[in-house]
Amino acid sequence: MNIKNIKKEDIAQLLLDKEMNIAAAQGLFEFCFYSANHKFDHDNYASSIADFMELNLEQQEDVLFYNTRIKPSVRKEDAKLYEDNYYRKSIKPQSFKGNGYELCYLTINPYQALPVDDILVDKDYIEVSRIGYFDKSFSYLAVKKDDVVWMSTDPNEINTMKSSIEDASGDVLAFGLGLGYFPIMCAIKSNVRSVTIIEKDRNIIDIFNKHILPLFEYKDKIKIICDDAYDYINKTDLNNYNYLFIDIWHNAEDGLPLYLKFRRLLKRETIKTSYWLETSLLAMYRRCLLTVVEESLNGASDKDYKKAKNDYDVIINDLYFKTKNMSFSSIDELKKILQDRELINLI
Repeated sequence: MNIKNIKKEDIAQLLLDKEMNIAAAQGLFEFCFYSANHKFDHDNYASSIADFMELNLEQQEDVLFYNTRIKPSVRKEDAKLYEDNYYRKSIKPQSFKGNGYELCYLTINPYQALPVDDILVDKDYIEVSRIGYFDKSFSYLAVKKDDVVWMSTDPNEINTMKSSIEDASGDVLAFGLGLGYFPIMCAIKSNVRSVTIIEKDRNIIDIFNKHILPLFEYKDKIKIICDDAYDYINKTDLNNYNYLFIDIWHNAEDGLPLYLKFRRLLKRETIKTSYWLETSLLAMYRRCLLTVVEESLNGASDKDYKKAKNDYDVIINDLYFKTKNMSFSSIDELKKILQDRELINLI
């Protein structure tokens, strides 16, 4: 990657923003755990986060960090908006334990922080991780596997699937069953004829079929196939479907390698496709590309990208070889390749 004609201070700011994005996301993630056992001043919730992250709001750098990444990230949630949700009102199964799985209800304490939506990214690639809180206790359905939360219908799940559910129509194909929130919310729509779900975990299918699906009034619209997602794609004509939704990852961090594999596998398909948490997934990919930029500044060469210790090394190595012959003469040119559509082209 040839970036020698770009002002060093411009690149330095771009890389500093990347580090600040990571620091804010990590700090907010840790605060969500911390808040489960501590009380906060709910009249100024963001300042409580600043205290937790040990920000000095008399220092210019910390003030900028707080105003761009922390203060905009926090919102009070309206419990009624979730209580009126079709799934929450209609799907209320009894708790269940078996085969290492537990179907149960979890409770969020008043003023406990939790992720509530996909991130926001502005034109300068400043990321805002969105967390929220309720002023009263809030419960939601979840599945635990070996006592670890495996899937849920928490506010984050509801909000991050909203646009995909709105877009779905005709015959819908979904990869990943979870607790069936996406297929059920699609199937209640009059413009959705059917929802086919590909899920390889037989235990999850059994829990859904026995405890959740019988509570649903449009169950005839739903079909579940026990299969591996990639195997199903390779042997199926996807033109039989009108809409495709992919959600087989737990979060953006573990999902990026899977997302990239799906993107490449489906690159010639014309079916309208939605990927859960795609904004966050592309933000993770953008960070990987900026790592390549930083290493280019430090004189990295081909030999530094021959080995990989983990999935992210594989991604960074691939990005290096994809961009090694690219040349950028201005910071605006470099920023252009960081746009979502350009990142998708790189994938």
